Amino acid sequence: MPYRLREDENVRDGLRRCAREQLETAVDQLTTGVNDDPVTAVHEARKALKKSRSLLRLGRGTIEPAERRRLNAALRDAGRELSSARDAEVMVQAVDGLAKRFAGQVPKATFDAIRRNLEAERPIANGAARVASELRALSRGIDEWSMRRGGWQALEPGLLRGYASGRDLLATARERPSAENLHEWRKRVKDLWYHLRILKPISPGIVGGQADEADKLADLLGEDHDLAVLRETIDVDEVIALIDHRRAQLQAQAIRIGERLYAESPKAFARRIRRYWRASRSRGRPAALASR
Repeated sequence: MPYRLREDENVRDGLRRCAREQLETAVDQLTTGVNDDPVTAVHEARKALKKSRSLLRLGRGTIEPAERRRLNAALRDAGRELSSARDAEVMVQAVDGLAKRFAGQVPKATFDAIRRNLEAERPIANGAARVASELRALSRGIDEWSMRRGGWQALEPGLLRGYASGRDLLATARERPSAENLHEWRKRVKDLWYHLRILKPISPGIVGGQADEADKLADLLGEDHDLAVLRETIDVDEVIALIDHRRAQLQAQAIRIGERLYAESPKAFARRIRRYWRASRSRGRPAALASR
């Protein structure tokens, strides 16, 4: 099921359904998928957990604060338990990407040696069954979520807060492009991507296009972060130089896209999305959810 609100449900039901689908996806990956392809299964499970946490942020206008914090902490801890195996795989993929992009500039044997060392240290995905059990329990409790408001009032506070935070972090990353600042910005860009995906049905062309921009930006910042982590794990000067060169390219492109994506003030952005929501409701389409 697409990660978005549907025409035939109200906002509270839509948020619950999306959360349930993501948790069920994670459980399925950690119980079934992990037997066939552990690396992919852990990656997909972590992605589903990130979507679930982003959903909680979008629903901050309706989900009771204490409950939202409890759920977020549980999902965060579950993701961390799965992180070591996935992070190690990301390093291998980063080396492969460098080897392909800069073929001929550094001997292939150098990249092969780095890859072998990373693979030798790659941990096995432990704890999958335990995390799956914890996520099942969270999924069973979704129907009991205490949700105060429906309609646009349920969504606007989280959407506005996430966009404003991303815009502030763009300014920080532009002035001080440390790996930490860029990584924090990426988290909020991912939130914006997920939030716009949820809301895409209210204006598929415009909101969907902005979601695609956020997706592209998140990928650029993700590659930059992976290379920054890889840089700290190797001591081959020729490869470090290539990493620095590639990161400079990625950051320049990311800033350009970010300035376009976050061009509006937060209030102007929220007003625009609200107009799409109301227009969609008046047409009897997805935002018919809005009044409930």
